[in-house]
Amino acid sequence: TTLAFVQQVNKRGVAASLALQPTANISSGNRLIVEAGVWSAGNASASGVTDSAGDTYTKLTSLKASDNTELSVWSAPITAGAGTKPTITVTTTASADIGATVLEYSGLSSAGGTNVVDVLKTATGKTSAASTVSSGATAASNAAGELAMGFYADSGFANTLAGDPGYSVRTNVSPTNDMELLV
Repeated sequence: TTLAFVQQVNKRGVAASLALQPTANISSGNRLIVEAGVWSAGNASASGVTDSAGDTYTKLTSLKASDNTELSVWSAPITAGAGTKPTITVTTTASADIGATVLEYSGLSSAGGTNVVDVLKTATGKTSAASTVSSGATAASNAAGELAMGFYADSGFANTLAGDPGYSVRTNVSPTNDMELLV
């Protein structure tokens, strides 16, 4: 199968969970990737991702910035619910500002667990003005079906976010005063 972006949906709100639904039916053998951004004064974090079809999500990474904004990335191979638009729910440990995006790709590994990630680099930072955020370069890959993805979240500073022009921006939730996301 050729590697291809299929669809994305995003949403934000203040709650202990946030439900999203794809705009088109999902396809068996594809992969769902979820970015969750969470912030609360009480230090809430993402505690799980589920969907109404029964796919199994694995947390691939999670990190907290100095202001307690958490970014986590979850993924599941689509093994259930093909031909439907399942509800995908991000759950947090307490009520919080939640922003989430769900992306569907074809042509990626159908393996479960964390083995679907070859290389992972993370970075956090704090600036007082517009800035470039970078995790640094990762090693090049020559294997088929490889995808480089970058994820960004902040607690909402009403800034317009922009992705690196060398990559396709799949989600841009900005400018907002609560949760901003970029994939």
